[in-house]
Amino acid sequence: MKYVLLYSIVVLSLAGCQSKPKQQETSTETTLTADSAVSLTKRPGPDAPRSAADRLVRALYFEHQKIDNPFRTTTDQGLTEQFFTKPTAALIWKSKSAVKKELLFKAQDSDVKKTWVEPAAVGGGRAIVYTTFEEKGRKKEIRLELIQTAGRWRIEEMTYPDGSRLTQLLK
Repeated sequence: MKYVLLYSIVVLSLAGCQSKPKQQETSTETTLTADSAVSLTKRPGPDAPRSAADRLVRALYFEHQKIDNPFRTTTDQGLTEQFFTKPTAALIWKSKSAVKKELLFKAQDSDVKKTWVEPAAVGGGRAIVYTTFEEKGRKKEIRLELIQTAGRWRIEEMTYPDGSRLTQLLK
C-alpha cells in the first residue's frame, strides 16, 4: 500500500513538470513576428522616443549632408558602408558620381529647405524612418527602410516622393 501511494505521488509530480507542447511555442513565434510587422505599419508621433535607427538617418541628412555625404564621396567606400547595407553600398559606390549627387533628396540641394527626420517605427530587426523636407514650398517625404546587421542599423532602401526607389535608380 505504501508503494502504491509513493508511486502515485511520483507519477503526479512528474505529470505536473511537463513542458509546454510544441504547438504553443510555434504560435508564440508567429505572434511575435506578426507583432513586429504590425509595429512597422504604425507611424510613431513626433514626440515618440528616438532610436538608433532614426539617429543613423539624422546623421546621414544633417551631420554629413555637406561634408561627408556618402553620395558625394569618391575616395571612401567605408563611409558609404557606415550608412547602407553592403549590397546597397556597393550599388552606390559603382554608380556614376553625376547620378549620386541628388540621391539624398532626389532634388537639387539648393531647393531643399526645412528637413526633419521622424522617429523610427521599429519591429524586430527592421525599421521604417520618414524624412520630410520642403522643396519649392511643397512638403515631400522619403521613406527609408533599415535592417539591423551585426547589431547596427543600415539603410537598405529609400523610396522617394515620386515612388522611385534608390536601388532601382542605381542599377
